[in-house]
Amino acid sequence: MIQVGLVGVGPQWERFRPALARLRQPIHVEAVYDPVFARAETACQELEADPVQGISALAGRGNVEAILVMDPAWTRTAVAPLLARQSKPVFFAPWPFSGRDRGIHPDALQGDSDSLIVPAMWRRFFPAAIRLQELFATEIGQPYEIDIDLAGQSISATDYHHRTSNTAAGSTLESLVGWVDFCRTLFRAFSTSASVTPVAESGDTTPAGDRLFEFRIEYPPLAAGNDVSGRLEENADRNRIAKLTLRQTCSDKSGTTTEFVQELLAGGRPPALVTPTILAADVSKRWVPVIKLRCEAGRAELNSTSQISWQLNSAEPTHETLNTDRSEEEIMLDIFCRRVVGGLVPVADMSDIIRPIQLLRDCVDL
Repeated sequence: MIQVGLVGVGPQWERFRPALARLRQPIHVEAVYDPVFARAETACQELEADPVQGISALAGRGNVEAILVMDPAWTRTAVAPLLARQSKPVFFAPWPFSGRDRGIHPDALQGDSDSLIVPAMWRRFFPAAIRLQELFATEIGQPYEIDIDLAGQSISATDYHHRTSNTAAGSTLESLVGWVDFCRTLFRAFSTSASVTPVAESGDTTPAGDRLFEFRIEYPPLAAGNDVSGRLEENADRNRIAKLTLRQTCSDKSGTTTEFVQELLAGGRPPALVTPTILAADVSKRWVPVIKLRCEAGRAELNSTSQISWQLNSAEPTHETLNTDRSEEEIMLDIFCRRVVGGLVPVADMSDIIRPIQLLRDCVDL
């Protein structure tokens, strides 16, 4: 059993409560800190833990082997390096930057030690993402193109603005970083180059004043001779690419691509920059953008975290609705636990956040 300290029991914590309840055997919460002490006391009654008065006090307890950060409130950017100095593994659930931060400074995440800090990368563990990787190995071959519609072009303008105005996903940069990590996970490779360019408007689906941009990421080409069918889809090459379409709203259309990227890096939030991605506590209410993949021997499309359509070249599509016994939260906590006890299981680290941000910087030589 791993003894952990819990930081924050606000809205983010509600997503993890069911998962932690199911993992009571391998994980026991020993101490809880929350800026609202009464809220920490309530959580402690449920978890059979001790309330503490501060993050340092929690991290310094001898019976705390690892730390779960759920809701660090206004202290987000400061918490990661603070906990890194404690030399204890940290699972960091929220986006590590605060809305009060003036710009994004990835170096601030590194801290002063080599302590393990594992950010939550939800998209890696969607049931549809896991199923996709099975299909790569057994049916449709490896992907060579991933197209992600973060601009919401597949839904009406009214529905788009309704979804985005109620999103709890945070900044556009947070969403973009998560989907870039999703692409890297499916390609199983790091990018070689990236660019950002404006794209043509799409008629009625682009509200007046909005602009669309494409974040294009290139990856090393597919190895020759390893595809499922023995040949690639007709007219395809072995180069691999991810294309993510972003929307800038309420624009006077006079801004440059550099200004668009600068706004992204500043942590733009609705209504200046939005993406229609909802990661709600209720799994049934989660929504993802349309994701289309072209592969060596077929193609696939995701319309939600648990629905996937795929087909071999020139064959009828197969539609699957996926059921899973474990949520993304439970899988992430379980993997973190196994790493803490000395397992060799690979986990995300802060470089998975820093690399996509650096890619954006490189696009405009900032």
